[in-house]
Amino acid sequence: MEFVILKENEGQTIKEFLREKHISAGLLKRLKKIENGITVNSVHQNVTYRLMENDILSLITADFDDDENEYLEPVDLPIEIVYEDENITVVNKPSNMPTHQSLNNHDNTLANALKYRYREKKYVFRAANRLDKDTSGLVVTANNRYYAALLSEKIKRGEAQKYYVAVVHGRVDCDGRIDAPIDRVGESIIKRIVRPDGEHAVTEYKSILNGDKISVLLVKPVTGRTHQIRVHMAYIGHPIIGDSLYFEKSEEIDRQALHCLKMELGELGTYFAPLPDDMEKLIRRYFGNEEILF
Repeated sequence: MEFVILKENEGQTIKEFLREKHISAGLLKRLKKIENGITVNSVHQNVTYRLMENDILSLITADFDDDENEYLEPVDLPIEIVYEDENITVVNKPSNMPTHQSLNNHDNTLANALKYRYREKKYVFRAANRLDKDTSGLVVTANNRYYAALLSEKIKRGEAQKYYVAVVHGRVDCDGRIDAPIDRVGESIIKRIVRPDGEHAVTEYKSILNGDKISVLLVKPVTGRTHQIRVHMAYIGHPIIGDSLYFEKSEEIDRQALHCLKMELGELGTYFAPLPDDMEKLIRRYFGNEEILF
């Protein structure tokens, strides 16, 4: 990993510069222990070295990984890779696939699939965002600890934007913003509800197509609470079609009609995942060949 030092960073120590780049104290400590883990213009330097404009600061990231996911089994599962490089992998996750392992999901997850894809090298699964099992679309994972920290900071600062397509019950013929706190339902580890003492949660939506029975929305979660879009849409009286947890099952689609369509990651790129066939068919059933403009 390389950084070309700009005029504005001249005079900073390596430590100061890397902390601005969201290298944690733990990662910095690991880098210092690696032979030539930190170099400037190909010469090893300690973290007190003061940088000059046009210096090339290089980090060895191959040894950032530890023994996380030691027991994660590689499983050959079909996934669509949207983009990958040495730092991030962006996947179009299918429905009926959990993102992470859980009590009842040991070998059918996106984590298992990526472990298999990168089985020839040490691999740690680090998802920057998480989709419910039956929500399809984009998941970005970090391929080293530095990019895991970088993506986490982007999300916290609101610099990573996600956009979903939701097919909901009823007519929604205007754009809107839902600002309603979300909390657990009793002792449930799964279900959520809008409640005054819950965590701050904001969802914005734009009406794309609307009819008497269903509407198609482009939804942007401003915050990132568990089940946020599903809970908020049910709260305003327009639950997502097929969402049996917050409304009822559907004969037209066998899961909630929710798909992560687009992710904007700043300098790391913008990525798209087209609508899956089941949601496309559902929309066409009501709107025919009407153009869908996202």
